[in-house]
Amino acid sequence: MNFKTNYPYVFVHGMFGFGDGDMLHDYMPYWGMMAGSLPAYLNDRGFQVYTPKVGPASSAWDRACELYAQLTGTRVDYGVAHSKKFGHKRFGRTFDKPLFEGWGPEKKVNFFGHSFGGATCRILSTLMAQGDA
Repeated sequence: MNFKTNYPYVFVHGMFGFGDGDMLHDYMPYWGMMAGSLPAYLNDRGFQVYTPKVGPASSAWDRACELYAQLTGTRVDYGVAHSKKFGHKRFGRTFDKPLFEGWGPEKKVNFFGHSFGGATCRILSTLMAQGDA
């Protein structure tokens, strides 16, 4: 298929959901459940679809930080003020490589969030655009 743009799709699961790297995902993919894997179906048709794993019961902020670290291939940093305020560690898991290569101003991404995954995408977009003290 030919499209004017071919930006990757990042599917962000909702609360208590799961993504790549979860054992349950191999047996019953979150995106498609018993009907099969929607991301695999779309990938077979030439789309780039990724299904990152973020905290299933974490706050939108924490999930956004985890998503960012996966997109960039870095260590999760929840921020000094946020970590102190909510009483958890500042740093989380380290991702050795980005979810896909080249994300940036020239290679945009389409976020697709289900339920609370939508809030996760919105927080990440807001933090990317405006930052936070």
